Amino acid sequence: MYQQAVGHVTGVHGFRIKVELEPERKSSVRADLDGAKSIIAINSYLTFELGGGEAALGIITDLEARESFDPASDDLTLELVRPRRIATLQLLGTLRPDSNGRFTFDPGITVLPTLDTHAMPAEKKHFDAVFSEAPKRNKPSDHQDENYDSGLHLGTPAGAPGQKALGSFNDLFSRPIAVVGNTGSGKSCTIAHLIQKATEKHKTNRPRFFVLDINGEYASAFRKQHVTRQPNEIYVNGLRFSVPVWLMNANEVCQWLSAAEQVQEPVLKNLWSFAKKTGSIEDGKSTGDMKDSLLKLDLFIDAVFNSKSFSKTEEVVLKWDSFLSFLGNLDLFPNQDVRPPIEAINKLLAKWRTADKRNHKPSLGDDEKPITDFARELRPILTAMLKEELLYLQESADKPMHFDLDLLHDPAALFSAAKAEPTDTGLQQNLRGLELRLRNRLKDKRWTPFRNYQEIGINNFRAWLEKLGIGIETADDVCVIDCSMLSYEVLPYACGIIGRTLLELREHVKAQDRFYEPWVLVLEEAHNYVRPRRQIEDRGIAVSREAFERIAKEGRKFGLSLIVASQRPSEISATVLSQCANFIMHRLQNPDDIEHFRSIVPSQSRRLMDQVTILGPGEAVVVGSAFHIPARVQVDKPAPEPASKSSAPHLAWQPDNVFRFNLDKAFSNWGIDQEAESTGFEKSWLEEGDDTDDDIPF
Repeated sequence: MYQQAVGHVTGVHGFRIKVELEPERKSSVRADLDGAKSIIAINSYLTFELGGGEAALGIITDLEARESFDPASDDLTLELVRPRRIATLQLLGTLRPDSNGRFTFDPGITVLPTLDTHAMPAEKKHFDAVFSEAPKRNKPSDHQDENYDSGLHLGTPAGAPGQKALGSFNDLFSRPIAVVGNTGSGKSCTIAHLIQKATEKHKTNRPRFFVLDINGEYASAFRKQHVTRQPNEIYVNGLRFSVPVWLMNANEVCQWLSAAEQVQEPVLKNLWSFAKKTGSIEDGKSTGDMKDSLLKLDLFIDAVFNSKSFSKTEEVVLKWDSFLSFLGNLDLFPNQDVRPPIEAINKLLAKWRTADKRNHKPSLGDDEKPITDFARELRPILTAMLKEELLYLQESADKPMHFDLDLLHDPAALFSAAKAEPTDTGLQQNLRGLELRLRNRLKDKRWTPFRNYQEIGINNFRAWLEKLGIGIETADDVCVIDCSMLSYEVLPYACGIIGRTLLELREHVKAQDRFYEPWVLVLEEAHNYVRPRRQIEDRGIAVSREAFERIAKEGRKFGLSLIVASQRPSEISATVLSQCANFIMHRLQNPDDIEHFRSIVPSQSRRLMDQVTILGPGEAVVVGSAFHIPARVQVDKPAPEPASKSSAPHLAWQPDNVFRFNLDKAFSNWGIDQEAESTGFEKSWLEEGDDTDDDIPF
């Protein structure tokens, strides 16, 4: 058997092995019953016997030739050196035989090869153990058989001819996965392939994948309705969509309007609370201001305690009336405990309201103590109600509760929320800036998707979810959310709010039901809205990053995972990438991106990172718990493909080519309202109303 050996171990450095190749093995290719295969080349696999039929599997990462002195040479020549050919391998795991003579693969290695152990070429039976089945992950505790997971075919591994690169279906879609690479390297095709394979295996007629399509390229990959898109609009599967302003929570609306922390934030949060609680700021006012009520009650108690004359007694009555006016209508309070002490004090003070000033008593007399006791009994009740009210208002501000857009067009709403008096010019002046920013947001066309909800029939949260296909039976397993027409400033808010809302929706599902229908959120071009924290950054980026960091850290527990795609992994939040369990790395050229990823991936996979600069289109290095071993893979092309192909200038610039860039159409799509100059072009490369490229001959 050792006649098949290609070398022997000369160095063991942790999980890196040095193998000196046999001098007579001059060719890197060997032919056997399975055909010709490369055995001594980068990405080829070798095995090392460990005893008991077990073997260690390694992948060649480096090849070199070293010259060394050969004193045993009998040749009468002046040449005293001979080349030593050294292969460096990274150990990947252990191959163990079962009772049927087949091998199973274990990524763990407990016994390492020793010096002089023979290095043998990996055979088909070894490849079958690694590639014929994917790892099985996430077995439910109440599941008995082995059909809880299956392999998803990603492509063809390099160095293992005739095999398939399979990933664990469960692991790929239950924890975040990163797909990175330069433009044109194949990221979009890889994502489309993953989703197409997943939906082919399981047809549910309910959305499982939500694609935040930043470049408008995924509609064709999933045969969605293709429409002429308008500027400043969002589309879901070809239909107009909205991210209603009332989906914002209290923090997001403060970021959206750049509210100053000291004065404007409390006012805006109060406005948001009342709007979502009652649909009207006026209805919210009628409950009174509980804080001021408690203050007036304390002033009343103090007045009672210090009452020594009729004038003081009259002050007590006035203080009580002031307290009642701030408290508001008692019918609005569900807490009935507040009524008895108030009615008792009203009864005791009734005689003082009608007392004859000429025959008055000098003080409250015997009524002072019971009035004080009732007032002190009332205070803890109101304090508890205040805490409950504040909690309810905060919850209301954060809930996705519909309110009419007209409320925000009313400038008086802000002043009502602040309870500003007409004479309080300082506070009013401070709120003018907030009012101006709100007015500008409501008029700015770029923010159309946040205020068009009434126009497209979204009158409550359920209606919004149904637009995404949630809660209804639909033919769409993939929900493509086309954000390609949004401006740079609007995009992070829209993506962040959608992601945060989906997570919070799943958080409110019963714990035992969260895993039955998990979702995957695809973040295309994530570097645009999930950037690392910076000292100076747009507020929308902070909103979006916070949402997706929460999903990356907590989404797994609630059945919501991520596919993060980017050209610049170094410009994505480290928190998000650190939670990724699997990585599909296409060609990368930027040294910062490569080093960033080298520090993230497991140590045994880092040598494969050296190959990411030379990967061809569609090739990728796959690493993670969904795969038995890290490998270089040619990813299969999706069918149909996303609209992300590169242009062909050699054909496009031919003199006889009749297709021309349509300036008028670009102006129209951009929303520029001016008369475009006549171009005299022979033919538009995009006919009016046709947003496809099927007729382009290249």
